[in-house]
Amino acid sequence: MMNVLIAEDDAAARKMVSQYLKKKGYNVFEASNGIETFTSIIEHPINIAVIDWVLPGMDGIDVCRKIREKQKSSYVFIIMLTAKEGKKDLIEGFKAGVDEYIMKPVNLQELIARIKVGARIVRLEKKLIEKQRELTGNNERKNKFIGIVAHDLRNPVISIRGFSELLLKDSNNFNEEQNEFLSIIHSTSRNMLAMINDLLDISRIESGNIHLSQKTGSLNKLILEKIQLIQLQANKKHITIHKELFLIPDIAFDAHRLGQAVDNLITNAIKFAPIGSNVYLSLKQDEGLVRFSVTDEGPGIPREEQHLLFSEFHRLSIRPTGGETSTGLGLAIAKKIIEAHNGVIEFETQEGMGSTFSLILPVN
Repeated sequence: MMNVLIAEDDAAARKMVSQYLKKKGYNVFEASNGIETFTSIIEHPINIAVIDWVLPGMDGIDVCRKIREKQKSSYVFIIMLTAKEGKKDLIEGFKAGVDEYIMKPVNLQELIARIKVGARIVRLEKKLIEKQRELTGNNERKNKFIGIVAHDLRNPVISIRGFSELLLKDSNNFNEEQNEFLSIIHSTSRNMLAMINDLLDISRIESGNIHLSQKTGSLNKLILEKIQLIQLQANKKHITIHKELFLIPDIAFDAHRLGQAVDNLITNAIKFAPIGSNVYLSLKQDEGLVRFSVTDEGPGIPREEQHLLFSEFHRLSIRPTGGETSTGLGLAIAKKIIEAHNGVIEFETQEGMGSTFSLILPVN
């Protein structure tokens, strides 16, 4: 049964509407002033509130505004009773959160029709909340499962990578074919470990367990360190990295997490850039923001796939040019890391002309 509140300071009018709605099968509450109206909605499971614009103590618009500010658990459909017909007044009400208007004197048939509309919206909103809770629960179970599986896989894979690396150092003890097999084992285990680490990261982040340890430091130094680590990968594909890194004052950031995001953007550019092409890195400060950009000469991202860029577990039609692997999680992780730093990721792309990805962070 729908709970309807009638807020009207005219006792006779309030009783008339209340009795009419009760006959129609609604559970009716009454209020005679603004404070009483607000209190009733906060304390009772009101679904639809019919509120007079002019109320003692607090007018209907202020009541509506406070309801929208305070009540988060369920939606209250608000019908405002008013004699005002001016567009400016109506817009003010809609901005405050009014859903519908009825002009006074009230036509009871019109009121019941609008209440029925409100009841449909309230029911749909309730179903939406239930579905959202269900999806949230499923997502939490998914993240927990991914975290457990990835954690249990990590140590064995680390062991495989470590032992295969030790065996490769004693390559003289094996023939050429055996050394080739060992190289494949080592390379595959390294790729698997990267995938497992991505899974653990996305599991932690999605579960709200991303904790930043921010310290003031040099973003220039961090980027140069990442370039040095990635340079070998670029050299293998004969890709030239061009740097235009203006000196930026020290800012506060989590070196490990931000390093992940920077590494992801540079690695992605090299991964998808044609062999023998160029990658351009830029760092500059402008109006209180720091922008680090990575531009490649790759195939660009098809327009119909761009909305999937920062989604989890989505692989696009474009493929790495050197046979590299991809989990489809890198950009999703980078985006969440940058947002945790109160920043944003932007991108520009054109098919056949390459892409530019930018990390934008506040200086303060």
